[in-house]
Amino acid sequence: MSTIRLLRTFIAAAHGGSFTSAADRMALTQAAVGQQMRALEAEMNARLFEKTGRSMVLSPAGRLLLPRAEQLLMQYESMRGDLQQHPRQIAGAIRLGSLITAVGLLSGTVADLKLRHPGLEVVLRVREQQQLVQDVVSGELDAAVVVENKWPEVKGLLWTPCYEEPLTVIANSAIADADTPIASLFSQHPFIRFDRRTQTGARVDRLLRRLHLVPREFLELNSLMAIAELVRGNVGFTIAPVLKNFDWENDPALTLLPLPGRPIARRVGMLEKGRRSHVTRLVLEGMLAQLGRGRLRPGLRTRAVAASSSRSHGGSAGKRSTRKSRIARSADDMCLREV
Repeated sequence: MSTIRLLRTFIAAAHGGSFTSAADRMALTQAAVGQQMRALEAEMNARLFEKTGRSMVLSPAGRLLLPRAEQLLMQYESMRGDLQQHPRQIAGAIRLGSLITAVGLLSGTVADLKLRHPGLEVVLRVREQQQLVQDVVSGELDAAVVVENKWPEVKGLLWTPCYEEPLTVIANSAIADADTPIASLFSQHPFIRFDRRTQTGARVDRLLRRLHLVPREFLELNSLMAIAELVRGNVGFTIAPVLKNFDWENDPALTLLPLPGRPIARRVGMLEKGRRSHVTRLVLEGMLAQLGRGRLRPGLRTRAVAASSSRSHGGSAGKRSTRKSRIARSADDMCLREV
């Protein structure tokens, strides 16, 4: 059996946290995944996974192998691409969608793609997440940049994670610096909350309860960019994902404070049905190039299944609470219910 194939399955199992997840991602049976991993362990002469109760984690050898396996597969894909001496021109039409928070990155990628392939016609739509998912499933869109979620059970639906946006405390620099205790912000300043009906907002709500932080509720909004503007105006502070390509980290008006404990992030990527995969692959690689990550990482473009509530993304879903001060939601960043 090809070692490349074994490594692809290993990467899927490592990121999914179980052989069941890897089976879904790689379109294999769970037994086949187990057989491949036993073959890889025999080839490497090392145990790659350890069971802890009902969950599965990488062994020390597995953690050592994972980045090297990803690097090897990237080099393999790069080699295959370099052997294509005369890459063909791409023509026709492709319909893409994006959340408003990701459209800057996607539009820059599309512009570069158009320069290299003048015959390609691109339609780019900015919509809220639920509509984007529906449009990909129905075929109105070929692909969309969305937040990882529990996807509908649709044959051929593919999901490729591109980048993470970590949850962070964001405050005005007039009330916080790098040494400001987070608890003091909650006790002294108004809190601007991201909509709890979204996946990200629900995570923030669970995080506050886990840390026993009681905010001074002021507003609840669905637009992350509107929340950032209110924080810049020193209306209050927030907990929100640090959006890519918005450079909040270097904004002198903002102070970003890391949350205590294990990092929590939302993953953003591309959802598609594979109809124009030769084009969407170029779009994905262009986005990764803008992010400084090079080629599309092998093993990540997988069948779209339930988003894993894994180690990097927090725990189980909690009940959503309500607030009288909830503001009418815009259509910027609506997400489906969290897994």
